[in-house]
Amino acid sequence: MKQIIRLYTLLVASCLLTGCNSDEDVGGKAAPVAVQFGSGIVQTKTTNDGNQWTLNDPIGIFMLKNGQPLNSSYITEDADNVEYKAQTGGNVISGFTPVSGTPIFYPQNGDKVDFIAYYPYKSSLTNYIYPVDVSNQTSPANIDVLYANTANTASGGYNKNSGTVDLGFNHALSKLSFMLISSTGSPNLTGAKIEITNLATTASVSLANGSVTETNSGQTLIANTATDGLSSSAIVIPQTLSGNKLVVTLTDNASKFEWNFPANTELQIGKNHQYNITVGKTGITVSSSGITSWIGTGNPATQGTIQKGYKVGDYYPDPTAIYQNGVLISGMPAVGVVFWLSNQGAGNHPYDKVSVHGKIVGLYERAEVALDETWATNYGTTYNAGTGWYTPLSVDMDYLYCAYNGMNYETWGEDYPSNRNRNDSAQTWFNTKITDAGGDNITGSLYYGSPKSDEWGNPTPGGGFVYYIYFSSGSKFFLLWSGNNAKMRVINDF
Repeated sequence: MKQIIRLYTLLVASCLLTGCNSDEDVGGKAAPVAVQFGSGIVQTKTTNDGNQWTLNDPIGIFMLKNGQPLNSSYITEDADNVEYKAQTGGNVISGFTPVSGTPIFYPQNGDKVDFIAYYPYKSSLTNYIYPVDVSNQTSPANIDVLYANTANTASGGYNKNSGTVDLGFNHALSKLSFMLISSTGSPNLTGAKIEITNLATTASVSLANGSVTETNSGQTLIANTATDGLSSSAIVIPQTLSGNKLVVTLTDNASKFEWNFPANTELQIGKNHQYNITVGKTGITVSSSGITSWIGTGNPATQGTIQKGYKVGDYYPDPTAIYQNGVLISGMPAVGVVFWLSNQGAGNHPYDKVSVHGKIVGLYERAEVALDETWATNYGTTYNAGTGWYTPLSVDMDYLYCAYNGMNYETWGEDYPSNRNRNDSAQTWFNTKITDAGGDNITGSLYYGSPKSDEWGNPTPGGGFVYYIYFSSGSKFFLLWSGNNAKMRVINDF
């Protein structure tokens, strides 16, 4: 890491003879005053070598008339994108020398000027626009764009009599930093690949004012992994995130975890957005450890959220929980079994999908003669299963029927389906998941869903009809709830 730079401009008089002043040579004519540049580090600059300059680090410098915009009309003394380079490497302070051997000179008439500078140097620029491409993160120093404009800090400008010019470089882009932390199951995280999806990876930086404009979108970026194998970072285009995922792939290539960045997360110019990624056997927890300048005090940390991947038939909340004859052997106690996933696409077998959102069915049921929605409300307290339980809607019962029989909801048919797609082994497996945890198995009985509805399934609060599904055949009914023996299960969303 290198740091934001202060360039100190020293007035150097060519007349060194006793009796001569700094503005005249021995013949009494004004001598040109060269600008010498040196750097003190006050804000981190990314390099491959740490918080130091690298020998021959290239910068570009413009000198223009004070108070004027950056264009060819206001460039003075031909100081248009003049390349300078660091004189030494491995130091926090370095001088800079002109690559051509010819330095920038102040206007001899004493006119005030401003300086604009940037890193890294490009020999060819169009309309003073600096193109940026961060798609390759293997050499961070090559894409860590720095920008300086003295008009922002010294509006009165400088001339040959001003003394030291203080030119501060700031980061033109943004940064993401990640730290991997091993959790449950102690997975090996060394060398894990970290990707960020749906990013802009190219942009234009206006050297007139340092503004950044995205020029593409929808790209996936692979972060640069440090030598410790557990930390990584990416220099990114400043942008507002929407629909972006953090994807962590372990070196075994079999374990992949995804986490959604909160919508409207702003990647800010000059800021380092830091995240801790705690990786367990079944999922990851991602939390922000702060938003800082590349050095200095930043914004406070924000709490992350846990997202685990579940499949149909998994226990919730811990899919790794192990039961034997109703006794929990390891993991967290189950409050239900996953039976539907919200990202299930048409034609995909439900057992093959993984998601962090869906529905779970309660472990216990009760026989009903009358619709008793109070039981759903009290279920969480009765069975220590938490809040949010409710009697299922008709479509929820369809989802449960399909999961229980190992069938695709998208292809099983809506009304009075045949049994040709049913899988007896799937029924046994799904029931075993429930009964192993001490719950009640699902039978071939009638099960009802809510809310009360008319005979076409339209909700009619206070009406006499309710939706039923017969689990022995999948047949669907709308019947009077009173006097029809049926069973009741409750569900919850996750």
